Amino acid sequence: MTTPATKTRVLVVDDDRAICQIYKEVLDSEGYDVVTGGSCKEAMARMDEAKGEIQVLVVDLGLPDCDGADFVRDSQAKYGERPTMYVSGWTDEFWQLHDAPGRWLIMRKPVPIKKLLAAVKWLATGGPKPPELDDQ
Repeated sequence: MTTPATKTRVLVVDDDRAICQIYKEVLDSEGYDVVTGGSCKEAMARMDEAKGEIQVLVVDLGLPDCDGADFVRDSQAKYGERPTMYVSGWTDEFWQLHDAPGRWLIMRKPVPIKKLLAAVKWLATGGPKPPELDDQ
């Protein structure tokens, strides 16, 4: 990926520090500016530190201090809609995203790197949904 003049900033929110680190390393290597948080509280602090200048959210649904979808709703109430990739180890019967705002998608853990990259690129730039995301 060519590094854009202004990097796309991605906030990765997951209580598994290893996942945050892996996503950060992979996305950094593709030219994204990645910040991470391990809880809803920490993620909102990262949003506040960035003054809302986060373009894409990658959020685990199961966080220790709130539901990831609730964090997205709270952050969007404060800073506006952000394209979001929800990640979950749960089965889809637990996903309560019928009222999720904006452009979003959901992936079950573990997320293959190819799909992570395709998802973040699509969320950041828009356009047609990449075929890599159709068989999720």
